[in-house]
Amino acid sequence: MKNAQRRCFLSVSCSLLFLLFVSSSASFAASSGDSWEFHIAPYAWLAGQEGTVATLPGLPPADIDVSFSDDIADNIQGALMLIGEARKGSLGFTAEVAYTDIESDATIPGENFTTLTSQSQSWIVSAGGFYRFFENEQGFLDGLAGVRYWSIDSELTLSGGPLGAFAVDNREDWFDPMVGLKGLSMIGSSKFYVSGFILIGGFGAGSDFMWDGNLNLGYQWTETFSTTIGYRYLAVDYENDDFLYDVSQDGPILGLSWRF
Repeated sequence: MKNAQRRCFLSVSCSLLFLLFVSSSASFAASSGDSWEFHIAPYAWLAGQEGTVATLPGLPPADIDVSFSDDIADNIQGALMLIGEARKGSLGFTAEVAYTDIESDATIPGENFTTLTSQSQSWIVSAGGFYRFFENEQGFLDGLAGVRYWSIDSELTLSGGPLGAFAVDNREDWFDPMVGLKGLSMIGSSKFYVSGFILIGGFGAGSDFMWDGNLNLGYQWTETFSTTIGYRYLAVDYENDDFLYDVSQDGPILGLSWRF
């Protein structure tokens, strides 16, 4: 319960800090007359998971294989996914927050316990700077560098037997340096466009290796508002003592986008 309250508080705090950053930057731009541009994009990622994890001491590594088409919606206890950018001229800053809280129950054979409840809470927080290599009326290309923070909190609870309930919890945090490219290109003279990014990181500083790729098809409804549908693939290989997190996540992604 304390972990859930702490995660909820952190989720709300990150949202408020993000909005405070954007509003403060906008106020500064308005007062100074400088030409700042901002981008806010909440999104929903219907991602499945596949890989090998060993998140709890004393337990062997386990293979996971969950498709995004499975009944994952009933297991999501909370989620927050948001991207924000601020740019002036060729230089800019970008940040992303992705939080998920997934809980599932399974029936297990045995005399002492009959139910296994698994809860996994994860934070992925990325921040960095970017440089605009190219821009015209049809699109742009940016190079970026930054850091990504990972926090994986896993809890297993055994219950439903004469011994009551027994829970084991473990949390692991690490930072990954990252570099990559992102861009956008309009499709001819239409209001459709293609956007995406590719990131690589880790390099042994945090995880052994991490890469993250996304490709979207978007439609520009107004000068400031657009919607996107696409696909994202994220893979990370991290190991520290008995903790192993070698997992890939992929699935369709739906987004809203405001530029001002």
